[in-house]
Amino acid sequence: MPAARTTITVSAAHAGYEVLIEPGLLGRLGCCVAEVAPHSRALLAVDEQIADRYGHRAKESLKTAGFTTSTVPLPARESDKTLHAVEALYEVMLEGRLERGSPVIALGGGIVGDIAGFAAATYLRGVPFLPVPTTLLAMVDSAIGGKTGVNVTLPGGRLGKNLIGAFWQPKAVVVDPQLLESLDVRDFRCGLAECVKYAVLADASLLEFLSDNAADLVQLQMDLLVTLIERCVRIKVEIVEQDERDTGRRTLLNLGHTFAHAIEAHQHLDLRHGEAVSIGLAAAAHLAVLTGRLKSDERTRITKVLEGFKLPLRLPQAVEVDQLLNAMLYDKKASGGRLRLVLPTGLGTAEVTDDFPGSAVQDAWMHVGAAVVARG
Repeated sequence: MPAARTTITVSAAHAGYEVLIEPGLLGRLGCCVAEVAPHSRALLAVDEQIADRYGHRAKESLKTAGFTTSTVPLPARESDKTLHAVEALYEVMLEGRLERGSPVIALGGGIVGDIAGFAAATYLRGVPFLPVPTTLLAMVDSAIGGKTGVNVTLPGGRLGKNLIGAFWQPKAVVVDPQLLESLDVRDFRCGLAECVKYAVLADASLLEFLSDNAADLVQLQMDLLVTLIERCVRIKVEIVEQDERDTGRRTLLNLGHTFAHAIEAHQHLDLRHGEAVSIGLAAAAHLAVLTGRLKSDERTRITKVLEGFKLPLRLPQAVEVDQLLNAMLYDKKASGGRLRLVLPTGLGTAEVTDDFPGSAVQDAWMHVGAAVVARG
């Protein structure tokens, strides 16, 4: 018997939509798109690594629903998430004569979704957008909430994550957990880091669920995956509904991410986003213990779950603390040149704060493998 569809409604202030979760849903993509964005022409942006496996199926479903679809394979590397990639989509959209009602569908992970979403937000001042996430990280996080954007190069050649972007809510989010079968285990574990983040900031019982079912989740047991995705999506939806434009409570979703983005700015470390988030969670938990917000045994519970998924807790090689601290100041949460961080205040709760000594942040970095270099 096929699994039932789970529908989660997002009541965003600027545009409401539904998150559809159902194994096998890719085969009905065309119907899903036609229900919320009926038109004769569409753009399908697809991760080039899965274009052969899933792109043709998606295009056939769109054709059956009456769409003439222009397809663009995209590389899914952070270094390719640029304005140049968005411009390449504009060219195809113009050649295909896409109009204000023509939907843009993103079949891929967060990078493809960000590029296509930003193109949809800005082409003709905004066209319908539907992400079809193919990674766990995108299913539970980046595909939901309307954030789109691309990276830029910072002074010194470092990577500035998502510093150019727009809020553009999708018409629907189409989640087919069976697409995770194409994901290599390293990328799947990266998505689990985001799930741990949700547990730490909003739902302690989810942390227990992750710990108890670690082995079966990695083996892609479908009923557990659907449960995990649904629980994480509901947490994000509840927060996004309260703070659509990321000016208040939504900042909590960046738990571990200010550390992670500083790590990702050092591309030679060759870490994926979820791996950087895992290290960032370890650093944030350590800082929370140092500042009296978190008990040491609670920190241990967090790191044990991350270790259970074979996620890293330390940098693969030392980076100078001063370089990491400097990269943190480019974070979008910084205000008046002062660093603001999301720190856990227990299991299932967190806060946004600038109340911590700089020495404690340095200590947190050293806890995860950063180095202080003596100046001669």
